[in-house]
Amino acid sequence: MRTDACPVETTGAIALWARLRAEWLTVLTLGAAVAVPVTAARYLDHRIHRDLEPALSRATGVPTRVGGFTAGLTGNVTVHHLAVGELLTADSVEAAVSLDSLLAGELTPDEIRVTHPRLRAIADRDGGQAWRAVLARLAARRSGGHGAASGRRLRRIVVSGGDLVIDVPGLRIRAGDVEFHPSGHGVRVVTGAAVIDAERRGAVVHGQLARLGADLRLPSLTVERAAIVGGHATIELGAGPMRLDDLTLVHDLVGGPWRVTGVVDDGGAPRAVAVAYDPSTATVAIAGDRVPLAALAPRTGPLAVDHAHATGQLTVSRDPGLRLAGTITIAGAALDLPALAAGSIPLDATAEFAVQRVDDRLEVERLRLERGSASVTGHGWIRTGHHAAQAANLTLELPTTGCRDLVDALPAAVRGQLGELAVRGTIGGAAQAVIDLDAPLGEGIHLAVALANRCEVMADPPAADVHQLAGVAAHRFPDGRKGAVGPGVGDWVALAGLPGYVPGAFVAAEDARFWHHDGFDVAQIARSLEIDLREDRFARGGSTISQQLVKNAFLAQDRTLARKLEEAVLTWRLEAVLDKPTILARYLNVIELGPGVFGITAAAHHWFGRAPHQLTVRQAAFLAALTPAPRTLSARLAAAHRADADIDRRIGVVIRAMRRAGVITAATAHAAELAPLDLRPAALAR
Repeated sequence: MRTDACPVETTGAIALWARLRAEWLTVLTLGAAVAVPVTAARYLDHRIHRDLEPALSRATGVPTRVGGFTAGLTGNVTVHHLAVGELLTADSVEAAVSLDSLLAGELTPDEIRVTHPRLRAIADRDGGQAWRAVLARLAARRSGGHGAASGRRLRRIVVSGGDLVIDVPGLRIRAGDVEFHPSGHGVRVVTGAAVIDAERRGAVVHGQLARLGADLRLPSLTVERAAIVGGHATIELGAGPMRLDDLTLVHDLVGGPWRVTGVVDDGGAPRAVAVAYDPSTATVAIAGDRVPLAALAPRTGPLAVDHAHATGQLTVSRDPGLRLAGTITIAGAALDLPALAAGSIPLDATAEFAVQRVDDRLEVERLRLERGSASVTGHGWIRTGHHAAQAANLTLELPTTGCRDLVDALPAAVRGQLGELAVRGTIGGAAQAVIDLDAPLGEGIHLAVALANRCEVMADPPAADVHQLAGVAAHRFPDGRKGAVGPGVGDWVALAGLPGYVPGAFVAAEDARFWHHDGFDVAQIARSLEIDLREDRFARGGSTISQQLVKNAFLAQDRTLARKLEEAVLTWRLEAVLDKPTILARYLNVIELGPGVFGITAAAHHWFGRAPHQLTVRQAAFLAALTPAPRTLSARLAAAHRADADIDRRIGVVIRAMRRAGVITAATAHAAELAPLDLRPAALAR
C-alpha cells in the first residue's frame, strides 16, 4: 500500500508547486506591468526637461518646450504640448515606427501625426524667414558629419485640425484644415479656407480663399508649385475697392511666373483679369478686357472714370529703374481740367508706351497715342532737377494723316469751331524740343518743326471765317461791347495814315519777325517756353501779331491748350488768306490799350488828346509798351498820377527794339529817350 501511495503524493506536490509558481509569476508580471510604466514615466518626465528640451532647442536653434512625452511598446513616440518658439505649437506630435521598420533595425518613422498644430511663418527684424534657418539647421544635423541619411523616408504627415499662419511685414495669411504630404525633396501643403490680408505702398488686399496648395522644397522653403482655387479678393489702390471673384493661382515652375486670374463684376457683367509675376525679373504683367476703372483711379478731381473701361496689357518691372510698358485702350473716361479745355474731354483712345524712370531721368522709349484714324508718336528723355524739366530731348511725330481725319480725332471740347472746317488733303511732320536750363538764359530751349501741310480748305467755320477780316465785320471787344470794325467805319485808321514808327513800335515790341514768318515764330515760342519753365508758371506769352488778332477776333480770352490749338489753325488760315499789311492794320484798330480803350485812334485820344498820326516816337513806344498788360499798367499809372520808373524802363526797351529793327535811327532813338511823354492829365485821373 505504501509503495502504491508515494507516487500519488509526489504528483500532488508537483501540481501544487506548479500552481504556486504560476500565481507568483502572475503577481510579478502584474507588478512589473504597473511598476515599469510608472518608473518609466517618472524617468521620462525627468529626462524631458533635463535632456529632451535642451536637445530640441539646440537642434532647432529656437527655444523649444515639451509638456509631456510617452513611448509605446509598438514603436509609437508621442510628444505632448510641443512649442517651438513662436513658430509652432501643437497639442501632440506622434511618430509611428512600423513593424517592418523595427524588424529592419531602423527607427525612422514612416508616419507622423500632428494634432491641432498652429504653424506660423514669421519674419525676423531683418525680414529673414525664421523657418528657413530652423529647417537648414535640422537638415545639416541630419546629414552633416553622420554619413548619408537613411534611405527610408517619411511617407505621410497626418494633421488633425490646426492652422497655418504666415505673418511677414505687409502680409498675413491664416489657413485652416492644414495637410502636409512629404514628396521628393520637400513637402506638399494643402489647406482649407484661408484669409489673406496684405498692405504694400498704399495698396490693400483682403481675400477669402477656398483652398490653397503648394509644393515646398526643404529646407530652403522654395515654392516649386502653388495653386489657389476659388474664393475672392478685394483690392484698394487709394480709391474705392475692386473685388475679384473666382480666383485662381497657378505656379508650376521654380523661378517661373505666378499666374493669377479673377473676375471683376461690372454691373452684372463679368470682366476677366489676369496677373502674372515673374520673380526672375521682378516683372508684373496685367491683362484685362473692358476692366472697369472706377476702383483704380480717384473718383474725385479732374479724372472721371465712373463709366470707364480699359482693355489691354500693362507690364511693370524694375530693371534697373521702374519701367512701364504696354498697350491700353480706354473707353468712357473723361478729363475735366480747365487748363486744357473749357469742357469735359473724353479720353477714348489707345496708348502704346514704354517708359522707364531711373533716378532723376525719365526715358520715353516708345509712345504712340491713337484716336480715331489719327495717331502721334514720340520718344526721348526728360531729366528733372531744380525744375520739372531741367533738361530734355523730346521728339513728336505726326505720320502722314488725312486733314479731316486729324480734325475728327480731336475731342469736341478741344476742336471747338474747327469741327466746322471743311478740309481735305494730308498733313504730317515732326517737332523736336531740346531743353537745357543749365545753359544761359536765351539758350535753354531749341525748337525745330518740320511740317508737310497739304491741307486744302474748302470752307472756313462760319463764326471764324478769316475772310471777313479784310473788310467791315462785327467785332466783340474783351469788355463785352460789340461794334462794326473795318475801313471807313468809326475811327478806323489805315496804315498809310500813320507815321512808319507807329506800327513799327508795335511790331518791334510784340513781333519783331512779323514781316518774315508765316504766322508763327518758333524762336519766340522757344524763348517764352524757356521763361515759363524757369519760373515754373505761365510767365510769358509767345503769340505773334497774327495770333493775337485771331484771338481778339474769334476766340474767348481763356488760356487753355484747346484755345491755343484753335488759335494755331485759324492763324494758319489768316496768313493764307490776308496779306501782312491788312493783318497789321486790323490788329492796330482793335487792340486794347487801356481800360475800355480799343484801337490806336482811341488810345491816342485817351492818353495824349491827339490823333494817331500826331503821336511822337516816345508816345508810340509808350502805347506799344502797354500791350502785354494794358489794364494793370493803366491802374499803376492812375495810382501814381504819372509814369513811374518801371513805365520809363518799358518805354526804353521798346525804343531800343525799334532802333535794332531799323524803324528809327540811333539819333532818333536817343532823342526819343529824352523827350517828354506829355500824358493827358485826365487819363491819369481815372
